[in-house]
Amino acid sequence: MSADPEHMTQYDWFSQARIHETMGDDEKALAAYEESVKIDPQYAKAWFYKARLHYRLGQMALARECARNVLKLKPEWESHVKKNLPKL
Repeated sequence: MSADPEHMTQYDWFSQARIHETMGDDEKALAAYEESVKIDPQYAKAWFYKARLHYRLGQMALARECARNVLKLKPEWESHVKKNLPKL
């Protein structure tokens, strides 16, 4: 990972988000996922994990919005999204 946030890629931010989420720091994880998709709005994997975290936190409207982005980018992921986010 790049030390300077200005030079971090969407993948660096995604990795940071996963680390924060694993460590239970949901706020930092969401912020890092947001940076990831800000850099690359086509990064479906980041949208999916962001949706999953919002879902786990009970933030259904935000989870739904992220899931819609996933399905626009990767319609073939529909069964995976439905399996992991069943109440959307």
